[in-house]
Amino acid sequence: MTDNIPEPVEEEQRLLDVVLETARRAGGPRASSDYESQLLKLRDEIIEERLPEDRASLLEQMDRVARLAEQRARYSETALDMGSPYFGHMRLHDDKDGSRRDILIGKQTWVKEGVRIVDWRNAPISKVFYQRHEGDDFEIPIAGRLMEGEVKVRRTLTIRDGRLIRVSTTDTTWVHNDEDWIDSSASTPSLSGGAGVSARPDVTKPVLGRRNGDVRGMARVDKHLPEIASLLDPEQFELITRPDSGVVAIQGSAGSGKTTVALHRVAYLAFREPRRFDGSRSLVIVFSLALARYISQVLPALGVQSVKVRTYESWARNMRRRLFQRLPEGYADDTPATVTRFKLHSALIPMITDGWATNPGLTPTQLWDELMTSRAWIETIELHAPGEFSELQRKEIHRWNAERHFIRVDGGGHREHDVPTLDEEDDTILLYLYQLLKGRLPADGGKRPLRYGHLVVDEAQDLSPLELKVLQGTVEKGGAITLAGDTAQRLVEDNDFQDWAQVLATLGLDHVALSPLRISYRSTASIMRLARHVLGPLAPPDPPATTRDGAPPTLLRFTSRGEAATFMADAVKRLTEAEPHASVGILARRNWQADEAFHALERSELVELHRINDDDFSFAPGVEVTDIRQSKGLEFDYVVLVDVDVDTYPPTDASRHILHVGVTRAAHQLWCVCVGTPSPLLPSWIETVRV
Repeated sequence: MTDNIPEPVEEEQRLLDVVLETARRAGGPRASSDYESQLLKLRDEIIEERLPEDRASLLEQMDRVARLAEQRARYSETALDMGSPYFGHMRLHDDKDGSRRDILIGKQTWVKEGVRIVDWRNAPISKVFYQRHEGDDFEIPIAGRLMEGEVKVRRTLTIRDGRLIRVSTTDTTWVHNDEDWIDSSASTPSLSGGAGVSARPDVTKPVLGRRNGDVRGMARVDKHLPEIASLLDPEQFELITRPDSGVVAIQGSAGSGKTTVALHRVAYLAFREPRRFDGSRSLVIVFSLALARYISQVLPALGVQSVKVRTYESWARNMRRRLFQRLPEGYADDTPATVTRFKLHSALIPMITDGWATNPGLTPTQLWDELMTSRAWIETIELHAPGEFSELQRKEIHRWNAERHFIRVDGGGHREHDVPTLDEEDDTILLYLYQLLKGRLPADGGKRPLRYGHLVVDEAQDLSPLELKVLQGTVEKGGAITLAGDTAQRLVEDNDFQDWAQVLATLGLDHVALSPLRISYRSTASIMRLARHVLGPLAPPDPPATTRDGAPPTLLRFTSRGEAATFMADAVKRLTEAEPHASVGILARRNWQADEAFHALERSELVELHRINDDDFSFAPGVEVTDIRQSKGLEFDYVVLVDVDVDTYPPTDASRHILHVGVTRAAHQLWCVCVGTPSPLLPSWIETVRV
């Protein structure tokens, strides 16, 4: 090692060399016992055996072999991942015997020739890594004895392709840039997903991007989930490792790790009890196709296969089409907002139950048709949600439904429709009616009931209580439910998700305590301050803590759209040349605004420029232009919000929510571009540059 290599880095490099050399000598995985053939042989002997006592003995032996097979499958010694063998290192001092132990934290347990790598999901000692800091005392039972002492060293690492590229200690983060080791903590914050450093822009000539240093290679460029050690704090770790059954409800601000916690809980439960929580018995519901694609790539990397990841709309549509094949496949495209709000309202849960009691013997389709066309039944919403729908609105709801459901034969023998026209919200109502009248929804093939071992709902605030109720009915008794959401990021304004207390009560989960995540890791403190101001009266009472600061958000004001487009194109061009590994999101509220921004950027001949129309994000470096709704749940190193003016973002609750989502997509730097009068949702203190 050369003299300019920091001592912690040098120590970690020596340790990595030992681990890799030990792994090379160890070779491949060890052959396991043929438990399957033993089980088959015992099964045949049980079938042939006539004496009850001998059969009991064979059954006991078979059970013992099965448990050995299951244990070996869980803890089987596999070949070490040489590219990324571990991601954490701690050195523990044992007070009782004075010994020193170096423990490595990884994705699998691997012990050879003095090298100890433990699985973060299973090893009790890993709790010390997540719950204690360097210099802390610890106490934990290990192998029947109480181990206590002090954490002498605790470091997180990034090892890629067998190379050490990042070492984080309590005070310092060292990053390798292909030539030297750089103390990135001493200057500017490092990017979590790209490869640049954001700095305060020159207010006389705004610059998007870094100014000092180059830390390429320190972070993932594919935007997929980083290693567990770099993300989990003790609070998140506690949520992931909750008991196997029951409900975990997580409220967390943008960038607090809600999705990270939910996905690692899927992996944790699948690892702990693979029979109950096998990936094929888990369902993950997400807000968008982009998130579905993202999560489908993440879960296999966490060791979980075959998990169904769906948007709620696609899951409900496919289920309804399978159960109600005579109904049309398409939906009305002009459903009034009042009707949508009615069909998503939580009051429908008791209303449907009452309607079922007064109309016995009907099929789900018949009862749906009967209720939706009944003026008397629609009027009962006044009993359950007084004042929420005016008399005029109730008439509109009835008229819309009556015109699109079965029309009774008139005196002349005529009917207008043979089948009703569907609203998208009818899928949920029909599924709930099926559950109410027939019991559980059927699994594929229809021969057995659908029972998920683990249900995860991400962005739960954008589902209605009725939709959550239907999903809840698919979980087996004693199964796990993980709900994650943030009411501040609500984009569906008419789904009657008022707050967590109301929703949990509607689901019969009043006893479930909401688990808040109090730290936002994605965005800088200045970006989160702006995001909170945008929410105004909708902001939660306690702002989340942040972990770093950076460039202040900037409002760029132009006199014409042409000037704005040209300036933005030049700035993004310079940024991508300086930081080819950075991700940039150009986000608009409306599609035509995103189209205009894309055409402006096309002139700069950017190599990695993409117009995202169908949630087809690449999760890779480059520039992606899209609307804010599609970007929800994702993040970019740099974000440019276009058309942040009074017409696009007036002072309404809907505008506050969607602008808040746009602002919090930025990890390091945010620009708001405006032609004309800025949105009143922006604060007077935002740094403003007239260009």
